[in-house]
Amino acid sequence: MIRGTLGGMVLAVFGTVASADTASAPGAVVRLKDDEAAVLAAMDRYLAAISASDLDTMASMQTPDGTNYRARALPRGGMEVLGRPNSYWIDPARKDGHAYRERYWSPTVLVRGSIAMVWAPYEFWIDGRTSHCGVDVFSFIKVGEAWHVANSMWTVEPDACPELRPADSASIRPKG
Repeated sequence: MIRGTLGGMVLAVFGTVASADTASAPGAVVRLKDDEAAVLAAMDRYLAAISASDLDTMASMQTPDGTNYRARALPRGGMEVLGRPNSYWIDPARKDGHAYRERYWSPTVLVRGSIAMVWAPYEFWIDGRTSHCGVDVFSFIKVGEAWHVANSMWTVEPDACPELRPADSASIRPKG
């Protein structure tokens, strides 16, 4: 119930703001589309850095005091939720020699001034094999002219890949 209520509030706030901006200012739709494209470009760079185990790029693209939460489906039902600071993911001690790859599709992007959110299904691979799918939620903050990952949440759903994968693989991001 809380998830549905929060989602509705976020959509109501962002949807109302987007409608007011586009209705009142000529060219605002173009600016919004430009902002959405810039946020998605940042998301693409960040996920490419995850896939390359490029901790320096990840560090440069996230806020040091941000937080993330992983919600992993449990075999007998329910979810295990684990929170960590952004700094956890860029600790060199975490390099374990595995090859990781994360890609997403069908993003929903919400932007208001210097804050943005991306909600998207994703697939995560370890050493060339699918580990799981789920949903990513990234919040971004614009500092200067650059978008930075402020906070993130994701689900880990090993059995959800058939349900979540896109029908058209051309929509998968980042490319490559």
